[in-house]
Amino acid sequence: MKVGIIGTGYVGLPTGVGLAELGNEVVCIDREPKKIEALKAGKITLYEDGLEELFHKNVKAGRIKFTTSMKEGVEDADLVIIAVGTPPHPVTK
Repeated sequence: MKVGIIGTGYVGLPTGVGLAELGNEVVCIDREPKKIEALKAGKITLYEDGLEELFHKNVKAGRIKFTTSMKEGVEDADLVIIAVGTPPHPVTK
């Protein structure tokens, strides 16, 4: 299955790596070019137990890719996951 994940933070990146590990083709999308450049260079800026090893394994296998292009990330996707921060409501927080 082809999966597009919008957001490469604490939810999006581990989700993408996990889905790639299961054999899916994953494209992670983020609007921050520096974040995408770092991921393409193999640098992870967050810690999750076991993430780094699986990240490198799946990048090497070509099952996970990174882009700033929404179109590139979702146009052929069978599934799109939105994993971005949600700001709190000022009243209900």
